[in-house]
Amino acid sequence: MSTPTPQRWPHPTVDVLGVRVSRLDAAALRDRVERAVTERRKLTVTFANPDYVRRARRDAGLQALMNGFDLNLPDGWGVVLAARLFGRPVPGRMANDDLTDDLFGQPAAEGWSVYLFGNAPGVADEAAANLTRWYPGLTVAGTQHGHWARDGRIPGDTAERLVKEINAAAPDILHVGLGTPLQQEFVAAHRDRIDAPVIFTCGAYFEHLAERREYYPAWVLRLRVGFLYRLAREPRRLWRRYTVELGSYLARVVLHRLRHGKQPADG
Repeated sequence: MSTPTPQRWPHPTVDVLGVRVSRLDAAALRDRVERAVTERRKLTVTFANPDYVRRARRDAGLQALMNGFDLNLPDGWGVVLAARLFGRPVPGRMANDDLTDDLFGQPAAEGWSVYLFGNAPGVADEAAANLTRWYPGLTVAGTQHGHWARDGRIPGDTAERLVKEINAAAPDILHVGLGTPLQQEFVAAHRDRIDAPVIFTCGAYFEHLAERREYYPAWVLRLRVGFLYRLAREPRRLWRRYTVELGSYLARVVLHRLRHGKQPADG
């Protein structure tokens, strides 16, 4: 189990193989976003799925990056299951796709602006066009693609320019979709220089938004087989993640539970 790090936004958590996962529901998330925007107080949010947890277990740097975020939401039923087995359940799955109405409906209702940074050229623009159609009144302060990395890192001068562009647009909420760990590294390195009070990481989420609002069909969500749906759509890219690596993650979760038992209850 990882050593706890101080929380800037205290809340209940569960340790999932070394990653501190937030035990919040959507209403609590909305409350923290509202407070961060109105108080102009920094709030960084990332997501923990089984793949990221598995990688963080082997990579202390990635584990520290993820645990350095203010909120680390459970992305994937494998994380939800682990939390239950460890005796500190989370309210449910809270991936970006589950939170679209919260991530963009709330800003539209409150008059806040958002900025979409990441994914392939043109994808954020298509996502923004859909979002402003789905959520009348939503202000998209700007968009920028995320294909800037060289040898796994965004060059310093490029990152400096990107931060200046984002700050010039003056968004209330910034969504960063660069993939893990690049997006976490970008936020960690520049969070104190980015003026937007709220920053979310989002992986390939803009690709989903560019396609349709409900990326996962209702039956997929009901049966909790989102991983199979994605595997069927992208078998060559995802087959190993959702077979060998997911199986390894689940085995580690069960073994950890057998060896260490349940985690202490809150309070």
